Amino acid sequence: MNKMNLNPSCSLSSDLVSYLTGDFSESEMNKMEKHLLDCPSCSMELKELQEAWLMIPNKIEQVDVPFGLKEEVMNAIFQSENHPQETIIGPIKGFEEVPRISYLRPVISFVVAAALLLTFGVLIWNNILLRGEVAQLKNQSQSPIKVSKVFTLKSDNPSHGSAEGSALLYQQGDKQELAFQLHGLAETKGSETYQVWLIHNGTRKSCGVFQVDKHGNGFLTYELDEKDMSFDAIGVSLEPDSNSTQPRGKNILGT
Repeated sequence: MNKMNLNPSCSLSSDLVSYLTGDFSESEMNKMEKHLLDCPSCSMELKELQEAWLMIPNKIEQVDVPFGLKEEVMNAIFQSENHPQETIIGPIKGFEEVPRISYLRPVISFVVAAALLLTFGVLIWNNILLRGEVAQLKNQSQSPIKVSKVFTLKSDNPSHGSAEGSALLYQQGDKQELAFQLHGLAETKGSETYQVWLIHNGTRKSCGVFQVDKHGNGFLTYELDEKDMSFDAIGVSLEPDSNSTQPRGKNILGT
């Protein structure tokens, strides 16, 4: 059986991968441990293999081993020892082809190298994304906030008590948002939610839903796009749930 010699200066270096993966018997493990005490080159090689091995992701999808795989592999190994020239293992049920046993160690090295490249690639990509987000936040923080308009929200129904609110239209850089502050609203029951609407020519578009605290206060922000800039009015309704695409509940506040 051929072995991959990691360190040409030492004949036992080809067994380092088996030692690392625990494929040795107890006597072979003891022999290798004694050898490592006296062989600096193998000790250094083992340390590098261990560092690379630890960097392989440990969350790998588990695949069921085909029935009879162990028996067929062991039979193939014993056959290769009795007939050294016949080193190719035949097809195993559940796999199209099984590589030569002598190729397993190079495959392990390839897997380690691929895992390292994948890990470094992910780290570099995450770093690029993080730099972009930081630059964007920095630009936003440097842009002044300008309040361009304030809308007053009130109720025409005396049963709504002291319910009132306001909406601030402000701009920061190229972004325009509406910030809604509501007060004196009744607590919701069950799946009920308050929902804010932009109204244009009788058509309503949802700005989102919100809940109120125990004092009846609520807060919501909504980023405007170009189509939203032509709204005529703002309304707040009490909806039976958060799935409304058009008002289904009572109108509570409006401009």
